[in-house]
Order: sequence, then C-alpha cells, then structure tokens
Amino acid sequence: MTINLDDLSVSELEKLIKQAEKKLEKKRLDAVKSAQAEISKIAKDLGVSVDDLLQEKASRQKKAARKTTARKKKAGVRKPAKVKYRNPADSSQTWTGRGKRPVWLRDALENGAKLEDFAV
Repeated sequence: MTINLDDLSVSELEKLIKQAEKKLEKKRLDAVKSAQAEISKIAKDLGVSVDDLLQEKASRQKKAARKTTARKKKAGVRKPAKVKYRNPADSSQTWTGRGKRPVWLRDALENGAKLEDFAV
C-alpha cells in the first residue's frame, strides 16, 4: 500500500498522522492482549499461575545479573601508594618505592648513602 503524500495538504497530512497513531496504539494493545492470553494458556498448561511463571523468570534473571556483576571489575579511584622514602633535605620529595628511583635518591645512593637512611 502506497500513499502519495505529495498530493495531500498540511491538514490532510496531520489528520493522516493522527489516524496512523491511533491505529498503531490499537495494534500495540492488541499485541499485548494476545501475548497475555498466550502466557495465561502456557501457565495453565503447566499447572502454575502466571505470577509463578513470571517469578521464575525474574529469579533466573537476578541470578544471571549476579554472575555478570561478579565477573566485572569494579571501576573506581585507586588510593595513592604509601610513601616509603623521603628526602631529609627536602621533605616534599618522596618516593613510594615503585617505578624509577627519583634523581635525588639516585644521586644520594651514588654518593654512598644507604636506602634505609631515607625510609619513612
């Protein structure tokens, strides 16, 4: 079915849109009623209520959701690592013991200092 929309006026197009929206809503309601009837028939054939049938589905969905969330890593902000070493000459210079050694610590160690001298 093809309607030539070019030949219609603005008011005719608006009327057509309203008619189409009403028809669409009616078809959706009919589809929902049909689905409800089918669900009721299935539940009756199984000898359970519709609520029991749907509750079982909800229970399975919750279990699946719990499995999914258990597998996902929780995204969040990491806490910064604790400071393990501090420059005695400048207390703002610190090192956590991770990554490359800072220049101030490397220079001090090359000049004979021990790492334990800088421990916090």
